[in-house]
Amino acid sequence: MNPHTKLILISVCVSIALTQNAVAQPGDYHFEPLSIDRPDISNLPTTVLPGQYQLEVGAEWSKGPMSKEFYIPNMIFRTGLNKKSELRIGFNQLFVDSLNRGASDDVLFLSIGGKYRFVEEKGLRPAIAIQPEFSLPFGNGAQLHHDYPNYSLADYSLVLLFNNTLHKQIFVNYNAGIFWSRNGRLDYLFSASTSFLHTHRLGYFLETYALLEEKEKFPISFDAGLMFLLYPRIQLDAYLGNREIEGERFWFAGAGIGFRIDPRDLAPKEFRETGISHP
Repeated sequence: MNPHTKLILISVCVSIALTQNAVAQPGDYHFEPLSIDRPDISNLPTTVLPGQYQLEVGAEWSKGPMSKEFYIPNMIFRTGLNKKSELRIGFNQLFVDSLNRGASDDVLFLSIGGKYRFVEEKGLRPAIAIQPEFSLPFGNGAQLHHDYPNYSLADYSLVLLFNNTLHKQIFVNYNAGIFWSRNGRLDYLFSASTSFLHTHRLGYFLETYALLEEKEKFPISFDAGLMFLLYPRIQLDAYLGNREIEGERFWFAGAGIGFRIDPRDLAPKEFRETGISHP
C-alpha cells in the first residue's frame, strides 16, 4: 500500500476512535440532512455531528496563459467532535504543467483542522463558525514555498464562516480569512456565495471571491455550479469558473462527490426529508 494512503487511513481511524465516546444514544437520535462544503470556496458554518463520518472528494482542472493545474484528487474528511464542532483532515494532490517550460510537477499536500460554530442563526443574525487549519509535515507539499495566492497550499489558515437564510430555498454564505506560509507570505480571502434549491434534490450556486496579497489590489474571481442529491447520503456536484492570479486569468472546472456514513442512519428515508441542506 502507498505510504500516503496508509497515513490517510491511520488518520481516519484515529478520528473515528476519538469520536466513539461522543456518539449519541439511540433514543437521542435525530436525522440530520446532508450538508457538503464543496464545491465552492465559501464554506458553511454547519458541522458534522458526532458518530457521522463524511468524505468529500473531487477533481479540478485549470488553465492559464502559461500553465495548467490539475487537482486530482482534492479531498476532505470530516467527523463531529460535538454538536458544534468537527475535525477536518484534508488531502490535495496538485499536478502542475508549465507551458513555457514543458515541465510538470507533483505536489502532495496534507492538512488538519477543525470547525467550531459559536453563533446560531436567528432572524437577521447569521450563523457563524471559525475554521482553523494547518499543514501536516508529510509529503513534498510540506517543503513547498508557493509564490502566488493559493488557499489550498497555505501552511496555516484561519477563516470565519457566515450564513444567512433569505428564504427556505435561498441562502447566502460568506467567508473572510487569512492564509499564511512558513516563508512569511500572507494572503487574504473574501468570498460570498448564493445558493438556490430548485427542488429537494437539485440546487445551484453562484459565487464571487477575492484572494489577495496586496491590499491595494482586489482581484475578482467567480464560479457557478450545481449540486444533485443522488441518494439521501450522496451528493454530486459540477462547477465552472474564472479566477485571477497576479494579473492573469485562469479558467477552471471540476466535479466531485460527497457522502456521509452514519451507523444510526440505515433506515430508508424519503427525499423530502433528506434534501440538499443548508443550516
